[in-house]
Amino acid sequence: MSADSVMGGGPSTGIVIPALYPQKGQPRKLGAAERFGLSALAPAVAVFFTNPFDTAKVRLQLQGQRSNTSAIGASKGKIASELVYKNSFDAIYKILKNEGIRGIQKGLFPAILKEGSKNFFRIGMYDPIMTVIHDPATGSSPPWKRMLAGSLCGVMGAFACNPFELIKTRLQSSVSPQNVQNAVGHQFQYKNTWDAIAKTYRGDGVKGLYRGSVLSMARSFVGSGVNLATYSMMKEYLILKKNWKDDWVLDMIAGMTSGVMSCAAMNPIDVVRTRYYNQPYVDGKGTLYSSGGDAIKHIVKVEGLPAFYKGFTTHFLRIGPHFCLTFVFLGMFRRQLAEAYHYLDMRDSFKKFDQDGNGVLDRKELAEAMRAVIPKSNFEDAEYEKMILDATMRILASADTNHDSSISFEEYPKMTEEVQKIYAERANASQLFGGIRPRTMKSFGV
Repeated sequence: MSADSVMGGGPSTGIVIPALYPQKGQPRKLGAAERFGLSALAPAVAVFFTNPFDTAKVRLQLQGQRSNTSAIGASKGKIASELVYKNSFDAIYKILKNEGIRGIQKGLFPAILKEGSKNFFRIGMYDPIMTVIHDPATGSSPPWKRMLAGSLCGVMGAFACNPFELIKTRLQSSVSPQNVQNAVGHQFQYKNTWDAIAKTYRGDGVKGLYRGSVLSMARSFVGSGVNLATYSMMKEYLILKKNWKDDWVLDMIAGMTSGVMSCAAMNPIDVVRTRYYNQPYVDGKGTLYSSGGDAIKHIVKVEGLPAFYKGFTTHFLRIGPHFCLTFVFLGMFRRQLAEAYHYLDMRDSFKKFDQDGNGVLDRKELAEAMRAVIPKSNFEDAEYEKMILDATMRILASADTNHDSSISFEEYPKMTEEVQKIYAERANASQLFGGIRPRTMKSFGV
């Protein structure tokens, strides 16, 4: 794994020995399709667990709009100014009590579409951009390059997902007529996701679906830059400085840390965006705010600067676990897929060496395998055969766990590890068999 990467790791294949990979002479690797696909899949799965916190966050951020609209006379007395939810946990409790599971999971479908379309670019493009702006041969990349790559990816992702983000916010704010006492913000009363998209499109066209996209891109420019830079730097530090294993625990700690930093950076923009998204529109114009800047002015005037951190706890409860789960799932999916490819590589090379097809490699087949791995070069015949015999016996001594003088497929991974050691030792001793005369080289010990 590159020090700058946000990708999960796979099993290490060590030295690449072409003879062990009969298909293409090298291990199977995750291609662009798999990387982009998993970048979209992991956060789409994570949102199943974190959407309730997002629903509570939207309600908390919008209830300030009740006081705001009352203060500026836009509600015409239809919306009371008292607060419905005291805090994040009170919001979750009341939504569950009054609206049930369906209420707390409102907007789940557009949330899944939003996370998939957003992170296809936000996560999927990070490593490709890093390879363009930084040469790994020069060492670890500086924080500003990681911030730049993350910010560019965030802008692309925000633009791609804006229609789903808009619809999600409006669905999460809506309540049924019997729960009107808990209504916050403007109530659009959409039937479902497709009804919301259709009505928004009929009313305002494509422009309506991309309303607030500038605010979303600004939020993601800041948030993704902080998130992906923090995640990659934290992961690099724990692996290289603290010798942590690249596994789900590492992904969880790095992901949660990046969530804290992202939440602090994004919350002010998130409040403004939520208010702007959820205001009513007449003839394509907002009745409360004419622009994002206008929304900022109104919030400061009516509620003060602390309003920009409304819903911070719930925001963190949503994006902290969300980033944590996203990177855990991302690493898990990629490692599992890489392991599947590794298995296919082992299967193909085992079948190549198992000449009689009986499911085990006997001494003769092991010797032939070592001849394929280690070229004869300018070795003398007797010395080369002695070296092959020693290598064969060494493999049996280390990998033949059931002591039947053969290697089964279950023992084959252990064999390939020993083959890599032998290959590396011989390569180092002879500088790839070209720097030292073979007869001065010691044979392998058993």
